[in-house]
Order: sequence, then C-alpha cells, then structure tokens
Amino acid sequence: MKNQLFCSIAYNVHDSSVSFAIDSHVVLVLEAERIFRVKKKSFNNKKEMEYLVQYGLSYLKKDVDDVTYWAMTTLQNPLLEKEDIFNLETGLPRDPYWKKINILGKKRDVLIINHHLAHAATYLMSDFKNAIIVTCDGGGDYNKLNKKGECVGVYVGNNNSIKRTDIDLGGMINGKFYGACSYFLYGNTNCEGKMMALASYGIPKEKMISKIKKTSFELGTDFYQDSVEILKKLFPEIERGNISISNKNLVNFSASVQKFFSDQRVKDVAKVLKQIGKESNNLVMAGGACLNLDVNTEIFKKFPNMKHFIASCCDDTGQSLGALCILISEILKIRPSVNLPYLGTGKKQFKYTLDSINKAVDILLKDGVIILHNGQAEIGPRALGNRSLITRPDKIEVKQKLSEKIKQRESYRPVAPIVLEEKTSKYFIGPNTSPFMLYKYDVIKSVKEKIEGGVHYDNSARVQTVNKKTNPFLYDLIKRFGDKTGIYVLLNTSLNLKGDPIASTIEDTLKIYNKIEGAKLLVHNGKVKRVHSK
Repeated sequence: MKNQLFCSIAYNVHDSSVSFAIDSHVVLVLEAERIFRVKKKSFNNKKEMEYLVQYGLSYLKKDVDDVTYWAMTTLQNPLLEKEDIFNLETGLPRDPYWKKINILGKKRDVLIINHHLAHAATYLMSDFKNAIIVTCDGGGDYNKLNKKGECVGVYVGNNNSIKRTDIDLGGMINGKFYGACSYFLYGNTNCEGKMMALASYGIPKEKMISKIKKTSFELGTDFYQDSVEILKKLFPEIERGNISISNKNLVNFSASVQKFFSDQRVKDVAKVLKQIGKESNNLVMAGGACLNLDVNTEIFKKFPNMKHFIASCCDDTGQSLGALCILISEILKIRPSVNLPYLGTGKKQFKYTLDSINKAVDILLKDGVIILHNGQAEIGPRALGNRSLITRPDKIEVKQKLSEKIKQRESYRPVAPIVLEEKTSKYFIGPNTSPFMLYKYDVIKSVKEKIEGGVHYDNSARVQTVNKKTNPFLYDLIKRFGDKTGIYVLLNTSLNLKGDPIASTIEDTLKIYNKIEGAKLLVHNGKVKRVHSK
C-alpha cells in the first residue's frame, strides 16, 4: 500500500511554517525564518508560501501530486474570507472543515483549522490519553463583525479528539496584555523575553500593580500603539529609552507586570480546573504566553498533583504542526507520531566517537566555544542542543563572552544551563524534567559558584534537562565534562548571531564559526569539522 503524504501550512502574521507527515509519522517541520533567513518571517504572498512547500517536497524527494491531504491554519491567511474563519451566527471560530484552494496550480481539498485549535493540538504531541487544554496567546482570529479577537481558549482532549468547551472566558488575561507592556518599554514587538529577564532585577510595587490591573482589559484588546499612550499617562515617571537595570522605575514596572500576569494566569487556570477539572488530571498549555517561564513554574507549583505538558513549539512556530496533527487524526483516526523537538532539517541519525567528545571537552576546558550542528534541527524558538553554542558554566567571563560579545545580547539576559536529567536535583530545585527549557528553577546555593554563568540575578535558572535517549551526543558531552570537572552542567544558547534566525544549513553555521574568536570547535553530525585551539 502506498504511503500517504500529509502537508500543512500556516501563514500567520509571523512565524509562518510548513509541516509534513508520512502516514502518521511527522517527518519535517520547516519554519519560514530558517529558510528565508529573516527573523519571525511571515509569508508576504502566495508565491513565498508555495516556495516553502516546494522546498519541503524537494527535501523529502517528493512531488506536489504525492501529497494526499492538505491542511491550513486561519490566522492572517489571505486565501480565506471572514466567513471561512468564523461562524457568522455565533461569532466563534469555525470547527475544522474542507475547502478547495489553489495550491501550486491545482485546486486541492484543504482542511481549514482555526488558530487556537492548532495551538491546542499540541495535546496530540503529548503522551496523555486525555487532558484539559488551556491556550493563551497574544492574538488569534479576529472577527471584524463583533470586533473581538480570540486570545484564550479552553478545550478537552480525549484520545485523538479535541473539543472546545463553552465555559466563560471573560476577564481572563492574555498574551497581548504582556506584549503591550513590553512594546511600551522597548518600542518594538517580540520583546516579551527581554522584559521577562528584566523583571528579575525589580520589585513588584502595589501601586504599579493597581494601575496595571485597572487597565489590563484595554491593554489586552487595543492596538499596541494605543496601549503605549495609555501606559505613558499612567507611568510618566518611566524613562522608556533607558533600558537599564539601574533604572529602578523601569525594572520595578517590569516586575509588577510579571507579578500581575503570573498571578492572573494562575487564577485563570484555577477557574478552568474548577469548572471542568473532573475531566482529567493532565494539563496541556499552549500559545505564546507559555514561553513565560515564571508563569509556567507558578502554575506547576499551584497544581503539583497534575501532570503538565508544554511543547517546544508552543508558540506560533508550532501552528502548521498542530494543524498537521489534527489532519492526521481526522483522516487516519489515530494519534500522530511526533518526535519533539528534533523535526527540522538535517540528518535523522548520525554516529559519533569518544574522540569527538574528548576534543570538544578540551576546548571547553580552554574556555572555548563549541558549535553544535547535529542531526535534525529542534523546532520552536529555543535551541535544545542540535543547533547550539555551548560553553562551560563555571566562569562568568566565559558566559559574558558568549552572550554579550558573540551574541551581542543585553547583559541582564540569562544563558540556559543544560544538566543531565539524573543530576538535576544536585544543582536545581524545580520539576524533575524540563527537556524544552520552559520552567524556572531555583539554584542550590552550595553549587552556585560551579554554575555561575547560568545563574540569573534572582538566583534562578532557565534549565534544560537531557537524557541519553533524547540526545545521546549532548548527554555524553555533559557527562565527559562532568567526569573531568565534577560539574555535570554546561551552558547552551541558540546557534545564531544578533538579528539572525537559528542556523539552518551547515553553510549558515560555518559563517558563525568564522566570526567567533578564540578557542572554538565545530561538530557536524558527530564529527569535528573545524577546530581552533587558541
């Protein structure tokens, strides 16, 4: 019997992508920014969308007519009309339905899937047989008729089905609120991570929180430019052009926003669980707001008896993959097979030797940088060991070189420690596992000096845990470094330079290697490709 090829497309206002599966097995996720080399890339036109589809087909050695089934998401999709997105009677996003759309010169039957349902579909990537699913994002499908955009959704997952609930979502906080506050400080979009890092230097102030609370609804619904005017009137004392940890008003504002947002998200999840908590003891969270480590951690602490799952591509980078999972479920009536997070381009399997590990450790001990370009790229906004820059964790000057000189990041932004899963509790207090770097941990004081490069100002760390099964090379690298030094931790940041997406091809990586000064080593599919030992 001939294999069935599935293809899913997400236009989006940013982070466009295309995903492919052969039968129930997801084989490739292409993020537009990695291929077009433009950060947060969205398709400007249909031609760009079709180019990325063709790129993926060529990569898989397939032809467009080999595609058996297609899916598309709704957000900012120019091929859809408003009635394609919303039920005009209820004003709610439509359930998945089929529509004929011209793709690469031919009318094709395409399953249309709304934005938040595609987020909720990360449930299908989990091991859960059932779950309560909460999505929280900075946006969603916008209905011009009632002037409402969907930023929050609540669903119930059962086996391979996902159903929207009818609970009242009024008053729930959303990611647009947080985005508006970061836009106010930085004057640009996609700066939420910077403000989250800045918040640890401040102290939440009741007066600030009170002002923020009163205007949270407007900030969660208005355009960012309008939100700036609101916040300028409320907080005239904040010098917005002075992004510095010494600017007390600014860091306290960041801390106050973070505190209010975290508290409200915990209350919102508690409200959901109170109404439908009997449905499951499993909680899936999705949407861009789930990149907020503080919030994830507070929810984890509040509901420790529940099992939690957040995908590596919980934000809009996972939209086409979510839609693909629903398409597979719809056609095959089974759950998809999804090997998170390594679904990008690259060699699926590779071999390595102890010699490569030892050479890499030697460079680390010389305070150098390891450039990893191994196997299939991880998907989502975080590098998780296959497209990563790696250094030792015990010297602050090495962290500063990596983060501030090489990456040209702000001094207040942390670099993530990666630790062997079984050694996590020796260094950190938090969840037993964090494979996708989505939780905030407290650092055990007695080992702080050994990993000071990965410790944030408030004695926290953005931890990634690694085991032998998920990433054997990275596991052995950390273990060998630990056997030499007694420290079973390394530092990890994404394989890109300022303003660029994460490296896609080995040519992208070589350009980065050539710009790094001092001791360095490039590993490509387990083999040492370049080395400079001084």
